[in-house]
Amino acid sequence: IGNNFHSGKFITIRTSYHNYDAGEALPYDSTWVTKDVTIGENVWIGEGVTILAGVTIGEGAVIQAASCVTSDVPPLAIAGGHPAKVFKYRDKDHYYRLKEQGKFF
Repeated sequence: IGNNFHSGKFITIRTSYHNYDAGEALPYDSTWVTKDVTIGENVWIGEGVTILAGVTIGEGAVIQAASCVTSDVPPLAIAGGHPAKVFKYRDKDHYYRLKEQGKFF
């Protein structure tokens, strides 16, 4: 998790899931698949968000409340929904100007 990370309450970050694809039983076995979650600096995650194993959330991204992040979110993206999809991007010039000036909340 990068510097200046902000989040609402009740977020869940999952770093593992049941081995349903290569296990020795159905629907899954007793082993787990583990993957890192990476969250860049200045990321804001809304209340009630779930982030699944293997996801990277890029610098300056914003995740809408109650979303389920199942795949990577690019830097400066604003994403939300089930599964979370990018629907907008932050103003790049404005973001980097504030960052350069050290204006953090």
